Amino acid sequence: MQIYLSSLTENDYDTSLQAIKAAFENVIESNHDEQDLVVRLREAPEYNYELEVVAKNGDGEVVGHIMLSEIEIVNDERSYIALALAPLSVTPEYRNMGLGKALIQAAEERVKAQDYTTIIVLGDPEYYGKFDYKEAAQFGIYSPFDVPSENFMVKFLWEQLADQPNGKVVYPESFN
Repeated sequence: MQIYLSSLTENDYDTSLQAIKAAFENVIESNHDEQDLVVRLREAPEYNYELEVVAKNGDGEVVGHIMLSEIEIVNDERSYIALALAPLSVTPEYRNMGLGKALIQAAEERVKAQDYTTIIVLGDPEYYGKFDYKEAAQFGIYSPFDVPSENFMVKFLWEQLADQPNGKVVYPESFN
C-alpha cells in the first residue's frame, strides 16, 4: 500500500478535516471537536503552514494528519516559545502501519529546521513515550488544564539546551 507525506495544500483542506473527524470518531477520550480546533488554528495569526503535514494514500486521499502550533511556557522570570502537537490523527483503516510514527518524525524534522527546541503533547504516555516524550512535570513544565500529569508530555529536540524551558504552558486563544 502506497502512502506518502506532504505539506497541506488548499486542495487538502476539507479532506484533512474529514480524516481528522474520522480518526477521532470512536475515541472515548475525545470530545470529537479536533477538526474544529484545526480550523481555528489555521485561522490564527501565528499559524505556520510548514508545521502541518498530511499523509495520503495512492489515490491522493488524506488518511493522516499532524499539526504543531506555537505556545508559550511561562515562569516568573521569562517566557519560552514552544510547540503543541495537536492533533495527530490517522484514519482507522490505516492504523498500526507506522503512519503516526512517520507523521511525528516528519513534523519533528520541520520543527528542527525552524530552530524550535520543545514540543508539548497531551496524549497517551504509552504511545508518545515510544517517541521519547516524557512527563513534562519532571522538567518543571505544567499544564494549564486539570489532566493526569503522565498524559502531559514534553520532548526536547536538542540534546543540550542552554536554557531549558520550565513553567506553566499558555495556549493561544485559538485553542479555546
